[in-house]
Amino acid sequence: MKARRMARAIALASLAVLAVCAAATLPTDSIYQLRAALTTQKGAAAGLDLYRGHPTVLSMFYGDCPSYCPMLITAVQVYEGQLDEAARARLRVLLVSFDAARDTPSRLAELARLHRADVARWTFASAREPDARRIAELLGFHYRKLPDGSFDHTQTITLVDGEGRVLASTSKLIGDQAFEAKLAASTAADRR
Repeated sequence: MKARRMARAIALASLAVLAVCAAATLPTDSIYQLRAALTTQKGAAAGLDLYRGHPTVLSMFYGDCPSYCPMLITAVQVYEGQLDEAARARLRVLLVSFDAARDTPSRLAELARLHRADVARWTFASAREPDARRIAELLGFHYRKLPDGSFDHTQTITLVDGEGRVLASTSKLIGDQAFEAKLAASTAADRR
């Protein structure tokens, strides 16, 4: 019994050391340095570094948004649609809701279906306060809750490399050529 507890303690300590080492190997300018708790459309716990190792498009939204958020999701699809199939296969998309109370895993899954998102590469997730606010600050995204329960918010699409370094950011829903060029370069075959 005592040996089993000792083995378990050693295993837990080893896992803790591995987690610290993994975090320590991140570049200092990586947004993945932020330890934020997300809940995905599958109900799984995840971190902002969910897609570490892949170029990733990140943005924030809320599911009950009547216009801007659906347009933002479509814009991400348009930007990725300009990539060839191989480049698109390397890209990941993480959309984080700042309305965790309403954007439950089942609601997030419904949104993924509604937008015909490739769930092998796209994740809809939610973050509770204060994590949602900290993610927004990192991405240069602003939001505030209105008395009617809706939100006033900006629109920002951010591209990070596999280590979480920001490569580009845009508030243009279409036609940002500089963003398109960075997206194409980050997903090119010789980058992986």
